[in-house]
Amino acid sequence: MYYKRVVLITAVLILLASQSGLAGTVDLTLGSGSLDTFPAPRLRYPINETAVLTGNDPLEFKWWNDFTEASGYTFKLYQGYNMYAANLIYREDLPADVSSVKVSSDLFKDGQVYTWSLIRISFRGYKSDRSFNSFRVIRR
Repeated sequence: MYYKRVVLITAVLILLASQSGLAGTVDLTLGSGSLDTFPAPRLRYPINETAVLTGNDPLEFKWWNDFTEASGYTFKLYQGYNMYAANLIYREDLPADVSSVKVSSDLFKDGQVYTWSLIRISFRGYKSDRSFNSFRVIRR
C-alpha cells in the first residue's frame, strides 16, 4: 500500500512539472542550477608526469585565474598519489588574485611522486571540486 502511494505521488509530481501552465520552470535534476555549484580551477603546471628541479630553485605551481567570483584558493601538496591527511606535506590558503604559488625545493626528493590539489572558494564560502595532478620529481 505504501509503495503504491509513493508511485502515485511521484507520478502526479512529474505530471504537474511537465505541464506548461506552471509559472516558472521546474527542474527535477539534482544539483543543476543550484547556488552552491562552483567551477573547479584549471591547473597549468605541473600537469605532466614529471617536474624538473634545478638547484635550490622553488617549484612554482600555476593555474588559470579565470573566474572572478572567487574569494580565494586552498593549495595542498601530498607525498605520493593518495591525498590523505597523513600524506599532506604542505598547505596554504591563498587570496583570489593569485595564479601561482612557489614551494621550496627542500620539500621534494629526487624520484618521488607528489600530488598537488587546488580548491576554489566562493564569496559565499562554497568550495569547488578539487583539481589535482600527480608528478614525479627529477632533480638536476
